[in-house]
Amino acid sequence: MQLAFEFLVAIAAGVLAGSTGGGGGMLFVPILIVSGLSPVAAIATSNIGVFVTAVSATFSNARARQVPWRRAFMIGIPAVVIAPLGAWVAHKLPDAALLLGFALLNIINVVLTNRRTGAAAEEHDQHTNDASIAQITVTGGSGGFLAGLFGIGGGLITVPLQILWLNTPIKVAARVSLAVIMFSSGAALVGHVINNADIHWSTGLVLGVGGLIGAPIGSKLLRRMSPKAATRLLQIVLIGVSIYVIYRAFT
Repeated sequence: MQLAFEFLVAIAAGVLAGSTGGGGGMLFVPILIVSGLSPVAAIATSNIGVFVTAVSATFSNARARQVPWRRAFMIGIPAVVIAPLGAWVAHKLPDAALLLGFALLNIINVVLTNRRTGAAAEEHDQHTNDASIAQITVTGGSGGFLAGLFGIGGGLITVPLQILWLNTPIKVAARVSLAVIMFSSGAALVGHVINNADIHWSTGLVLGVGGLIGAPIGSKLLRRMSPKAATRLLQIVLIGVSIYVIYRAFT
């Protein structure tokens, strides 16, 4: 019964990941905590589901030739380098601090994603400005760090930073983010293995398969949604997850 619940919610998380570029981890971690895992184990296990979901969504986008791979690799390299550091920090923090940090990140992103409503809605995948090495490094590195620290893949920060810093249209930013998440979540998982995390591989795969089903649906929805609709959907989920995680932190 529990696996069935996780599977169904994972499908919803996959749809959300494909339609917003969030990576699914925003739901995977709370699901795993509800299932009885400790925060660190939930974060480590979440990266399995996030990785599989991101691969699925990116494959769907790539088939439609809508992934700017050069930009994805440029951002993905610092993400891979920094992700294991985030995993190491996660193992050093108290559980309550991890939960509150997770909630704070979501709240910050509700504010950041308000800027999405003013982002251009063009579909030209190469419509991005020339970014400095520092901007690309911070964008990818912060996403990788958050992937290791919170098991979210890093899409919640790489999408807003691409919009604000790199002048990237929201839909292109979401597709680039999903490609980067493949790299960051994989590197984060390696970091947690090195730190001897209590990874529940079968549960992570269940989440991943559910996300695998939902992500292509979300990717198709993204091509039909307005930037404002994609933003509001992500914000509603972020607020709901934040409330729940704060409640768990104090109970």
